[in-house]
Amino acid sequence: MNRNKSRRKWTHWCCWLLAASFVLMGSAAAFTLVVDPYQIYHPMIGGPPRFNRYLQRFSVPGLARTARYEIALAGTSMLQNIPNSAVERLCGGKAVNLCMAGASIHEEAATLRLILKHPGTKTVLLTLDYNSFSGGAIEPVPGVDLVFPAYLYDDSPFDKFPYFLSLDSLLTSYRDLRAPLREGETFDSDWPWKFPDTMKFEAAHAVQGIDPHAINRGFGMSNLNLEPMKAAFAANMFALLEGNKAVKIHFVLPPYSILVWHDYAQRGQIPVYFAFKKWLVEQAERTGHFDIVDYQDRANIITNMALYADIYHFNERITEQLVRSACTGDALLTRNNFNERAQSLLHLVQSTDPVEIVREARGGR
Repeated sequence: MNRNKSRRKWTHWCCWLLAASFVLMGSAAAFTLVVDPYQIYHPMIGGPPRFNRYLQRFSVPGLARTARYEIALAGTSMLQNIPNSAVERLCGGKAVNLCMAGASIHEEAATLRLILKHPGTKTVLLTLDYNSFSGGAIEPVPGVDLVFPAYLYDDSPFDKFPYFLSLDSLLTSYRDLRAPLREGETFDSDWPWKFPDTMKFEAAHAVQGIDPHAINRGFGMSNLNLEPMKAAFAANMFALLEGNKAVKIHFVLPPYSILVWHDYAQRGQIPVYFAFKKWLVEQAERTGHFDIVDYQDRANIITNMALYADIYHFNERITEQLVRSACTGDALLTRNNFNERAQSLLHLVQSTDPVEIVREARGGR
């Protein structure tokens, strides 16, 4: 009798514990889903959404699903430094910025899939950075140690448990409602990914730490080969592009500074990247699913180091020019102008000296 009584007490206690656990878990999930700090299911409730430069990969899928927009900017940091209102002024439609610093081609494709499923999308501007291919078809870019929450990008409801049942999401929901802003955070939904003030657009700042004889020494960018780049683009993009009938897609080749092209020359990468660009143009004209906006041969931009914060990232005025050209159909790279533009860029590299460029940027020292 005592044994049966103890068993009943133990069973009773376990049932209460299980019930209390379900109540606590349900309350936590309900709180997260109601607030929805990453806006996966609806715009955030209880206050303005908070944007963190270091958590772009968590914010992007929610914005892609629930924001109101016709024009989407996506890809890497090369297009993130522009207000949405500027894009709207330049392109004539409601805009959202879905860029991610150091995005891989796989991450870009995951974002593009959500953009194309959004019912209001009319135009997409998506950067193509060569280093995005350094992880191959599915791996992240080497050196970018930022978690990619793939479960937030798919359509399955069953793998969202890490979002609405995790302690991290619960704390994020509470912080977004109550805590003051931290470094890297903003409530500015118009310009959520604005570059920090530490990125000074001036020549001397752009060449800090640069060895003109071995430019890649401070960056560690990977050497790439043509066939893996083509395979990575095809594996990630072709199905999305072929399934899209209504949205205009512009792949944007950003204007790296001339020192980047000297780095490519030092590593023997220029022929690879030129061949990849030519292949992209052929695919664009063959399929008609996208076009290529190329700013890489703009001599007045890429040779002016005062426009850069480092040898890759240019100021917001150049970003505005790039966005305007994409929306107006200017600066398109085609089969007819490819050779002329490639030779123009190659001539800029051959007729300039990286040692002299760095010396002048440092004030002649």
